[in-house]
Amino acid sequence: MSIGKQLIEQLRQLADQPASAESASLAAAGAGAQAQLAFFDRDRYSVTLRELTVGAGAGAPADPRAYLSAAAAEVARRLSFLEEPLAVWELDGGEGMAQLRSSPPQREGDELSYWEVTLTAAEPAARAARYRWAPNMVEREPVAYPATFALVGRLADALADALATSAE
Repeated sequence: MSIGKQLIEQLRQLADQPASAESASLAAAGAGAQAQLAFFDRDRYSVTLRELTVGAGAGAPADPRAYLSAAAAEVARRLSFLEEPLAVWELDGGEGMAQLRSSPPQREGDELSYWEVTLTAAEPAARAARYRWAPNMVEREPVAYPATFALVGRLADALADALATSAE
Protein backbone atom coordinates (compact mmCIF):
# COMPACT_ATOMS: atom_id res chain seq x y z
CA MET A 1 0.00 0.00 0.00
CA SER A 2 1.40 3.42 -0.93
CA ILE A 3 2.21 5.96 1.77
CA GLY A 4 -0.56 8.20 0.42
CA LYS A 5 -3.13 5.43 0.84
CA GLN A 6 -1.77 4.70 4.32
CA LEU A 7 -2.22 8.35 5.32
CA ILE A 8 -5.75 8.41 3.89
CA GLU A 9 -6.64 5.25 5.81
CA GLN A 10 -5.25 6.66 9.07
CA LEU A 11 -7.15 9.92 8.51
CA ARG A 12 -10.38 7.99 7.89
CA GLN A 13 -9.87 6.10 11.14
CA LEU A 14 -9.28 9.39 12.97
CA ALA A 15 -12.49 10.79 11.47
CA ASP A 16 -14.46 8.28 13.53
CA GLN A 17 -12.99 9.68 16.74
CA PRO A 18 -14.03 12.93 18.45
CA ALA A 19 -12.41 15.92 16.71
CA SER A 20 -9.91 18.16 18.43
CA ALA A 21 -8.62 21.61 17.46
CA GLU A 22 -5.14 20.70 18.69
CA SER A 23 -2.24 20.03 16.37
CA ALA A 24 -1.69 16.43 15.44
CA SER A 25 0.58 14.37 13.26
CA LEU A 26 0.53 11.04 11.48
CA ALA A 27 3.32 8.91 10.09
CA ALA A 28 3.32 6.28 7.37
CA ALA A 29 6.05 4.07 5.99
CA GLY A 30 6.10 1.90 2.92
CA ALA A 31 8.39 0.41 0.33
CA GLY A 32 11.31 2.81 0.29
CA ALA A 33 9.43 5.86 1.57
CA GLN A 34 8.03 7.39 4.74
CA ALA A 35 5.74 10.35 5.35
CA GLN A 36 4.98 12.68 8.24
CA LEU A 37 1.81 14.78 8.14
CA ALA A 38 1.35 17.73 10.51
CA PHE A 39 -2.22 19.04 10.70
CA PHE A 40 -5.02 20.30 12.93
CA ASP A 41 -8.75 20.93 12.77
CA ARG A 42 -9.98 17.80 11.02
CA ASP A 43 -13.42 16.64 10.01
CA ARG A 44 -14.81 13.55 8.25
CA TYR A 45 -13.18 14.31 4.89
CA SER A 46 -10.43 16.88 5.38
CA VAL A 47 -7.70 18.31 7.58
CA THR A 48 -6.06 21.68 7.89
CA LEU A 49 -2.60 20.91 6.56
CA ARG A 50 0.43 22.47 8.18
CA GLU A 51 3.20 20.46 6.54
CA LEU A 52 3.82 17.20 4.74
CA THR A 53 7.30 15.65 4.75
CA VAL A 54 8.19 12.64 2.63
CA GLY A 55 11.51 10.80 2.87
CA ALA A 56 12.93 8.47 0.25
CA GLY A 57 14.60 6.13 2.71
CA ALA A 58 17.72 6.05 0.55
CA GLY A 59 21.27 7.14 1.24
CA ALA A 60 22.80 10.35 -0.02
CA PRO A 61 23.25 10.47 -3.80
CA ALA A 62 26.77 10.45 -5.28
CA ASP A 63 26.09 13.74 -7.10
CA PRO A 64 23.79 15.93 -4.93
CA ARG A 65 23.44 18.69 -7.55
CA ALA A 66 22.36 16.28 -10.30
CA TYR A 67 19.97 14.53 -7.91
CA LEU A 68 18.41 17.82 -6.75
CA SER A 69 18.07 19.08 -10.31
CA ALA A 70 16.29 15.87 -11.37
CA ALA A 71 14.17 15.77 -8.20
CA ALA A 72 13.11 19.42 -8.59
CA ALA A 73 12.02 18.84 -12.20
CA GLU A 74 10.15 15.70 -11.18
CA VAL A 75 8.41 17.41 -8.23
CA ALA A 76 7.31 20.32 -10.45
CA ARG A 77 5.91 17.86 -13.00
CA ARG A 78 4.15 15.59 -10.50
CA LEU A 79 2.60 18.43 -8.45
CA SER A 80 1.09 20.14 -11.49
CA PHE A 81 -2.36 19.62 -9.89
CA LEU A 82 -1.73 22.37 -7.27
CA GLU A 83 -3.29 25.83 -7.66
CA GLU A 84 -0.11 27.36 -9.03
CA PRO A 85 2.66 25.64 -10.97
CA LEU A 86 5.97 25.14 -9.14
CA ALA A 87 9.32 26.44 -10.33
CA VAL A 88 12.83 26.13 -8.91
CA TRP A 89 13.48 29.08 -6.61
CA GLU A 90 16.90 27.99 -5.36
CA LEU A 91 19.21 25.04 -5.97
CA ASP A 92 22.41 24.69 -3.98
CA GLY A 93 24.31 21.47 -4.63
CA GLY A 94 26.95 22.37 -2.03
CA GLU A 95 24.32 22.71 0.68
CA GLY A 96 22.38 19.75 -0.70
CA MET A 97 19.12 21.69 -0.86
CA ALA A 98 16.65 22.84 -3.50
CA GLN A 99 13.56 24.98 -3.07
CA LEU A 100 10.56 25.17 -5.37
CA ARG A 101 7.83 27.77 -5.04
CA SER A 102 4.59 28.64 -6.75
CA SER A 103 5.30 30.60 -9.90
CA PRO A 104 3.48 32.87 -10.02
CA PRO A 105 2.24 32.95 -6.42
CA GLN A 106 -1.39 33.71 -5.62
CA ARG A 107 -1.78 37.46 -5.13
CA GLU A 108 -4.50 39.26 -3.18
CA GLY A 109 -3.63 42.93 -3.10
CA ASP A 110 -0.10 43.18 -1.67
CA GLU A 111 -0.31 39.76 0.00
CA LEU A 112 1.25 36.70 -1.62
CA SER A 113 0.50 33.08 -0.80
CA TYR A 114 2.42 30.20 -2.30
CA TRP A 115 3.40 26.56 -2.06
CA GLU A 116 6.95 25.76 -1.15
CA VAL A 117 8.63 22.38 -1.52
CA THR A 118 12.09 22.00 0.00
CA LEU A 119 14.23 19.10 -1.18
CA THR A 120 17.26 17.76 0.66
CA ALA A 121 19.90 15.43 -0.76
CA ALA A 122 21.82 14.23 2.34
CA GLU A 123 18.82 12.13 3.38
CA PRO A 124 16.59 12.48 0.30
CA ALA A 125 13.36 14.12 1.42
CA ALA A 126 10.76 16.67 0.38
CA ARG A 127 8.80 19.01 2.66
CA ALA A 128 5.68 20.76 1.33
CA ALA A 129 3.86 23.64 3.02
CA ARG A 130 1.91 26.75 2.09
CA TYR A 131 3.08 30.25 3.13
CA ARG A 132 1.94 33.85 2.95
CA TRP A 133 3.87 37.09 2.90
CA ALA A 134 2.96 40.78 2.76
CA PRO A 135 5.20 43.87 2.65
CA ASN A 136 4.34 44.78 6.26
CA MET A 137 5.48 41.37 7.58
CA VAL A 138 8.96 40.83 8.99
CA GLU A 139 9.04 37.33 7.53
CA ARG A 140 6.67 34.93 5.86
CA GLU A 141 4.34 32.77 7.89
CA PRO A 142 2.92 29.30 7.35
CA VAL A 143 -0.66 29.14 6.13
CA ALA A 144 -3.08 26.53 7.38
CA TYR A 145 -4.35 24.88 4.21
CA PRO A 146 -7.67 22.97 4.04
CA ALA A 147 -6.97 19.67 2.28
CA THR A 148 -9.17 16.68 1.62
CA PHE A 149 -7.85 13.29 2.63
CA ALA A 150 -7.53 12.48 -1.08
CA LEU A 151 -5.37 15.56 -1.71
CA VAL A 152 -3.08 14.67 1.21
CA GLY A 153 -2.65 11.14 -0.17
CA ARG A 154 -2.04 12.43 -3.68
CA LEU A 155 0.60 14.91 -2.43
CA ALA A 156 2.39 12.20 -0.43
CA ASP A 157 2.44 9.74 -3.33
CA ALA A 158 3.55 12.40 -5.84
CA LEU A 159 6.46 13.47 -3.62
CA ALA A 160 7.48 9.85 -2.91
CA ASP A 161 7.36 9.00 -6.61
CA ALA A 162 9.38 12.11 -7.52
CA LEU A 163 12.08 11.24 -4.98
CA ALA A 164 12.20 7.60 -6.11
CA THR A 165 12.37 8.49 -9.81
CA SER A 166 15.16 11.01 -9.19
CA ALA A 167 17.25 8.47 -7.28
CA GLU A 168 17.33 6.06 -10.22
